[in-house]
Amino acid sequence: MRDHAAAAVPVHDHFTTAPPRRLRRTLAGAAVAALAVTGVVAAGMPASANPGTGGYTNAFTASVGGTVTDVAVDSYTAQAFAARSGGVDIVDENSGARTATVPLPGATSPVLDADATRAYVWALDAANNKLYRIDERTNSATPVSIAGDLRDVAVDHTTGKVFVTTGSTGTVVPVDEVTLAVGTPIPVSGTLTRIGVDSAAGVLYVVDSAGLKVSVVAEAAGTVSGSVTVTANMTAITVDSAHHKAYLGSAALNNTVAVIDGSALTGSSVDVSTPGYSGGVTSLGIDPSTQTVIGRNGGQIFRIDTTTGSSRFWNPMGSSVTAGDIAVDVYTNTALYAAANTVLAQWEPISILGSISGVVPAGAPYSQVLNGYADPGSPVFSISGGALPTGLALNGDTISGTATTPGTYTFNVTATNAGYGDSVTQTYSLHVVTVDRTAGADRFATSVEVSKASYPAALSSTATLYIANGVSFPDALSGGPAATQGSGPLLLTAPGYLPTSVSDEIKRLKPQHVVVVGGPAVVSEDVVTALKQLSPDVQRVYGGDRFGTSQAVIQHAFTSAPLVYVTTGLNFPDSLSAGGAAGSLHAPLLLVNGGATSVDTATANLLSSMHTTKIVVIGGSAVMSPSLVADFARFGTVTHLAGVDRFDSSQQIVETAFGHSSRVLLANGLNFPDALGASAWSGSTASPLFITLGGCVPQRTLDDIYFLGATEVTLVGGTSVLNADAAALTSCGGWSVIAPTYPALAPAAAKTGGSAGSGLVYDHPVAPSLPVNPRTHH
Repeated sequence: MRDHAAAAVPVHDHFTTAPPRRLRRTLAGAAVAALAVTGVVAAGMPASANPGTGGYTNAFTASVGGTVTDVAVDSYTAQAFAARSGGVDIVDENSGARTATVPLPGATSPVLDADATRAYVWALDAANNKLYRIDERTNSATPVSIAGDLRDVAVDHTTGKVFVTTGSTGTVVPVDEVTLAVGTPIPVSGTLTRIGVDSAAGVLYVVDSAGLKVSVVAEAAGTVSGSVTVTANMTAITVDSAHHKAYLGSAALNNTVAVIDGSALTGSSVDVSTPGYSGGVTSLGIDPSTQTVIGRNGGQIFRIDTTTGSSRFWNPMGSSVTAGDIAVDVYTNTALYAAANTVLAQWEPISILGSISGVVPAGAPYSQVLNGYADPGSPVFSISGGALPTGLALNGDTISGTATTPGTYTFNVTATNAGYGDSVTQTYSLHVVTVDRTAGADRFATSVEVSKASYPAALSSTATLYIANGVSFPDALSGGPAATQGSGPLLLTAPGYLPTSVSDEIKRLKPQHVVVVGGPAVVSEDVVTALKQLSPDVQRVYGGDRFGTSQAVIQHAFTSAPLVYVTTGLNFPDSLSAGGAAGSLHAPLLLVNGGATSVDTATANLLSSMHTTKIVVIGGSAVMSPSLVADFARFGTVTHLAGVDRFDSSQQIVETAFGHSSRVLLANGLNFPDALGASAWSGSTASPLFITLGGCVPQRTLDDIYFLGATEVTLVGGTSVLNADAAALTSCGGWSVIAPTYPALAPAAAKTGGSAGSGLVYDHPVAPSLPVNPRTHH
């Protein structure tokens, strides 16, 4: 790891005890635009923190498959990466267990860097002139060949460029992270070895081992801005993007860290000598959230306060460190070292455990407990920058109050262990959202209120209104996307009569076309007769059973369907959110017998006639047989979304279908009526529909609301189905996946602290980390 680490950390919700929940370990690449929503690539607030004299804690020692030549970390997922000849081993930070190996055939002493914002780890096999992109989603490696005398690699997560030094060739070669296109080499001159990136300034620091200088390169221009002379061959490097400085070490410089100011193009040094310890500085890394450079010389691990330039002894484990890079998880504040054939991890003396970011309902009481760790002692929290939402305040370790004004509020939280001078700062955002409710006196009236919200004016002459049985779910499920396609609402009716509220709404809408979904046994002729008094064109669409009706509805509403959503017709939960997602993408929702082992003839004929090439199948093996899912591949590309429960499936559906929405809909997932009408509303307005419990909202749904950038949350249904706790967006519990803003992207003032301390080892709590953004990290 050359210059930085990006991370996410779990947040235990403050409301209720978490139910058992799947911890999502799989990843996906994330576009910069999507990550900007989370703040990962935004400049954000400047961090202000500093190292003191607190103790250290050994987190874990993980054995890997050979001598470790470099380490990197993706703290979004709490995964460490250990390079060795022949491959890269992956270590779970939470358990210290080696979980996987990515083979790099023939690689000798590879070196690493990581871009956690895109879920990529980069491994340079200099001996074979190969740069590998390791995709964390699949743990697969893709090589790209680069000519020259390759030496080192560094990645700029802001620009999506990887840079490789070419030794005696004298150039820096850029590579595009996504396309793997090799760019025009940047001429620097000299024998170029180590490299670091200041991602905030767009600056490269390149070591010339022969000329004994460090060149400062403007990344965008591809030109050398200047160079600073050094007195030895620098073999260790890390970059402080907050203050635009590079820290460098050499085995030939006893007790000295060289510092290059990339803005002023000047050099200085830090004395890291400690009585009883001596030697050259051969390993370096940085934690920007504590504004700490961590390094090794001889038997000591030292820490440098980047705001003051002062150095302190930290612990006596330096002799264990065997490679030049120290990787740092910037949210759990864990330093990771290569130590022979192991990865050694140590917790720093202070950490804020978890994210405070999330959604806050305007006008409702809110409370968030801050969790932290200090060694020794307890952290004291303060708001050190920005502002909390109006109406909220920090008292002790709790942010509480009633937020009054919708909007996004970004602020710094600093945790300080004042007796020992240690502090850490993270930047968070709270989205204060408006919460409203759309509901009627019963299920039929609620569908009317949804219709009014969706279509405040009369329908156009070409629009089609859909009517479905509101007492039984099957026929109405496919009706939602069909109604969206027809530019009209889906209204629910009693099977034997047309409720007055529904009749009045149809009079208001003045539809020229009405489709009744279901046969006479489902929606009686009396209902059809009543409808014919309200519209000149009333058609009944149905099949021999629920599956046949679904097919008939699709054939009536769609002339073609390149994309089709598929759910089981034997139950309703998976279909509720799917209807909205399908409608928003102008796709139908097809019901099938999830217990079948293959695609039946009628379904096959429908997919062929619709020219379907993409199929999203929803539901786990309990509701959708694996052989049936596999058989759908005959008709195109299959995406299979299978949650551990109905709520997890709902979240996966939304995460794969929506990128941004100002409104989010919530409906009770334990019953179907309210969500049926809401599915058409969801589709017509591209507003994600989540199903939820009646008394709380799943934590991952709250995270998704944050990531979607929603400003309004609408509950569909009355207080008997979604109570006041649900309206207050009370979490059902679990771990949030929202990461704080990447720390220290702008200079910050130093803070003072005490100097007394101890080297005692204390227990340090740690919990599972999850991907930062489930919409993009599947």
